[in-house]
Amino acid sequence: MRVLCLGNNTEDTDVRTRALAQANLLPCHGLLSEIEGSIDFDQLTEFGYYHSSVYDIEFGRLIELAKLFDTLIILDQSKEQYTHPDAFYKTIRLAREVKKTKPVVLLNKTFEQDIDFFEKLVKTNKSFCIFPFIELLTHNTNTTVCCRSIEPITPIKDLKNFKTDPNYQAIRKKMLQGELVPEHCSFCYKLEDKNVLSARQQETVEWANRLNLTSLEDLNNITKPAYFEVRPSNICNLQCRMCRPSSSNLIAREYKKLKLIDDYEEFQYSNFDIIEFDNIQKLYVAGGEPTAMTQFYDFLDRCISTNNTDFEFVVNTNAVKINNKFKDKAKQFSNMQFIISIDGLDKVNHYIRWPSEWNTLIDNVQYLQQNHVISFNVTVSIYNVTGLFNLLEFFDCKFPGVLVHCQYADSTNDILSPMNFPNNELVLKNLLPIRLLKCYNNDPLLSSTIEGLVNYYEQNPMLDIDRLRQFFEFNDKLDGSRNVKLIDFVPELEESRKLL
Repeated sequence: MRVLCLGNNTEDTDVRTRALAQANLLPCHGLLSEIEGSIDFDQLTEFGYYHSSVYDIEFGRLIELAKLFDTLIILDQSKEQYTHPDAFYKTIRLAREVKKTKPVVLLNKTFEQDIDFFEKLVKTNKSFCIFPFIELLTHNTNTTVCCRSIEPITPIKDLKNFKTDPNYQAIRKKMLQGELVPEHCSFCYKLEDKNVLSARQQETVEWANRLNLTSLEDLNNITKPAYFEVRPSNICNLQCRMCRPSSSNLIAREYKKLKLIDDYEEFQYSNFDIIEFDNIQKLYVAGGEPTAMTQFYDFLDRCISTNNTDFEFVVNTNAVKINNKFKDKAKQFSNMQFIISIDGLDKVNHYIRWPSEWNTLIDNVQYLQQNHVISFNVTVSIYNVTGLFNLLEFFDCKFPGVLVHCQYADSTNDILSPMNFPNNELVLKNLLPIRLLKCYNNDPLLSSTIEGLVNYYEQNPMLDIDRLRQFFEFNDKLDGSRNVKLIDFVPELEESRKLL
């Protein structure tokens, strides 16, 4: 009999596995890890016990590995014994996947029960979301439910008590009763209508696991935000085509010059004063581009001088301005992570995320990966929907095991939507091979986003000619301003101009 034990990535996992092997009079063959190279699964023929973890082998590969064993055992190490609670949740999620085809034993059955409640809740209650209970952020001086909404809740200056604020309480009550709140949550509802896994569904369960929530009653114990999001300004070093003036001062300047906007309305950005260090579990900082902002550097200095450097600190960056000054400060934070925005290979990224320089970008990504945890964010649009496979394959080869998240482009009248590319067959030809990639099989959120696109194009949708015309009118103005031509970067998209 061959048995695979899963636990955390400490010596305790080896100790527990050896004890199980000894009790069952079988040999223990030790750790299986692909950190330093791939394992030849065909060579794992000897009977006995082996052990591994979600730290040592990618999620998709680990599922395939588990299928080779007679039994999978989840060791009874508590969530607190894992480096991060997300790794614990990922281990339980993996056990559920394997259970569909193989016997799985959880030595502590409560592990699965603890996450059952919220996994079932987000399926049966189409309104409930964890964010209004745990997150504080602002948009133009008002708080919102999350970064996917700009609908005001309460002016930040009037927010006296996060738990008892009547506007927050009204939203929470509706969610608990299953009453939809489309004015705040339409972004996720639209994704779910397309059978795409939303942040509401995915992150509610992840946060419940992280905060040890196992029932709705546990929500009453939350009195302060645990998750903060700050966007200090729109200062940015790039002019991304799917971006807006409120997120890039360079876009604002260009739009005014091109008369795409009459005037740029003064926008009030959030600042780091909203953060309560006594309760923070996670901080997300975006922009603009954080590494281009003086406010961001001032905040890093404040954290360092007050010894507040151990919380989970996530920075969304285009990774173009990773200078020595920033590197030195970032090293002083124990858990600084980076979400790196890349939308295409080489010149395609240069065109979309104008004017990023590919070699500099990749050098910086490699540095960040060596010193921090990184992931990638891809905004899928009409520009790159046919090049998505090439980009994700590059991530698989160059940065194996790194999490990739995709989101659909948001734009006025949906002119940049990835669901209005003129050639359905070409899109499918480029999307379907993604199913073979490791990044696709390692993350249900990514696979759900890709499948949403595949399902849409398999229905052979009608092209919205008027929306395509608006796209070319908009894009031609940007090309003229930047002295470039679409045909030199995305020729298959330029080809569709003939349809107008």
